[in-house]
Amino acid sequence: MDRRELVRALRADRVPDALYDIPGVHDIPVQPDAYYFLRPARGGWEVGLRERSRDRDTSWFGTEDAACRELRAKLTALPPPPGGGRERVEDVLAHGEEIRRSAWRDFERALRERGAQDGGSGPGGKQDGVNGPGGSANGPGGKQDGASGPGADGGGRRNGGDGPGAGR
Repeated sequence: MDRRELVRALRADRVPDALYDIPGVHDIPVQPDAYYFLRPARGGWEVGLRERSRDRDTSWFGTEDAACRELRAKLTALPPPPGGGRERVEDVLAHGEEIRRSAWRDFERALRERGAQDGGSGPGGKQDGVNGPGGSANGPGGKQDGASGPGADGGGRRNGGDGPGAGR
């Protein structure tokens, strides 16, 4: 087997083109972080993995045939891509609103649990160090000590603030 026959065989085996580089026969236009290679070297042939600009797992072969067979064996031994991807996307699209509602309920439950652990009164109450609605750091409508963004302590004033509504 030569390099051209190898490329035809790999395509027949449905090996993605981006997984291998064979200079002069099958060049990758944009090289990914990792790919296999077959190239002439030291009176023979080299097969290996090029990963983050370094050659790894390199083997030397005396004949082009042996190198081609090794590369084909490496590339066809890889597991096939996981199936069912399309069905998962369709499932998410069909149940998107339900998924969003569930995520929002989980978020609100987590806020309540955090408020109980911190001794706060939950969303809307004063929660020291929390950057959320009603919190004391950056939330709209909450008291903001030393803040400089919109939202005030109810009367348009800030303690040490210098943003809009600072009451100066």
